[in-house]
Amino acid sequence: MRKQIAVPRNTSARTAELVNLISVIGPDIPEIARQLDQFKESVRYRYKEKVLSKGFAVHALPNHEKLGLRRVVLILDFNSLYAAYANSILTAMNELCYVVYFEKRMFHGDFVVEASVPSEHVRDFRDLMMKLQEKGLFKSLQVYEFDWFRAVPMKAESYDFDTGRWDFNWSAGLKLSGDAGYRPSNKVKFDKYDLLILKELQTDATRSFVDVATKLKENYKKLAWHYKTHVLERGLINGYSLRWMGTSYSTLLEKALHRKHRYQHLALLGTHLTEMERIQLMAKSNGVPFLWNEMVGKNEYCAHFYFPTEYITEAYQYLTDAISGAKDRVSVMPLDQTEALSFTVSYQLFDERKKEWTLNSGELLDRFGGLIAKIAEIGGTA
Repeated sequence: MRKQIAVPRNTSARTAELVNLISVIGPDIPEIARQLDQFKESVRYRYKEKVLSKGFAVHALPNHEKLGLRRVVLILDFNSLYAAYANSILTAMNELCYVVYFEKRMFHGDFVVEASVPSEHVRDFRDLMMKLQEKGLFKSLQVYEFDWFRAVPMKAESYDFDTGRWDFNWSAGLKLSGDAGYRPSNKVKFDKYDLLILKELQTDATRSFVDVATKLKENYKKLAWHYKTHVLERGLINGYSLRWMGTSYSTLLEKALHRKHRYQHLALLGTHLTEMERIQLMAKSNGVPFLWNEMVGKNEYCAHFYFPTEYITEAYQYLTDAISGAKDRVSVMPLDQTEALSFTVSYQLFDERKKEWTLNSGELLDRFGGLIAKIAEIGGTA
């Protein structure tokens, strides 16, 4: 009689199925268990053991276009007098004028800054930044506008959740799905409650809705109604992101706490591209599982990657080939993760009474002008 050999279950593949569903519906364990036809307790254990315990924070992804927002990328350098205050100034810009992320460029020492700006205020935002440069705050400033932005779901099939390593064939690449052909949505109606919910879930989507209501000091039933009828039914959440870089995330600082030397953050920025060049760059970017997010403009394309350090040579070779058709108009920028800060959408700039986003560029110019003068008066010493 032939002895049967027990075949071990591929736990990493099962975790990949779990992660793929989290990317779509969030960490709703009962629903995920139902869709996978698995025991709820088994799914919950795998979620805690293979996702949460590994530092894979989960964040809701606001649908920027449905909120009427466009991505604006700034490459800026502060004048030496104000350089010591750069982080504080850029952090204040989240509260005042829609900045959602900044990080230093290695070798250059200047900043890549991104803002999610309401479409109707993009021109005013650009003018504000240029006037701040005229006042001497910035030594250099480049501004690029994009029509849409998306965070890219984790390619979980390329990651071994048991060993914590990526398994990727560089010569074959990924089989592209419809993700590369992403199309933005149209703006929908929303209110301040919707934005507050998005803010909390964008910060940490693993909390219960009771915890969210407690944090916001709002009535649970009211928030639950807004969540169901506005946030979910109107599609204000565009999926969920797992911070697969293996980092933890501080909800207090709204900052990724990076494990050193595991990943190299590279940003690709292409300008004055033809449509075919942009399409080719998008296809190449989506051909690796290390793409974190991307944004598209009429003649521009920007993408952020996190490459495992053991693959950095292959990554540079891959990107060298990817940009070869437009290398005179494409920059690949290594970024310093220790100098990074990211924020939620600037919910505080939404006027609930008028149901519209606000940007008083004249008042902001006066405020920043006063700050510039004050720093200059004390000699720029921190």
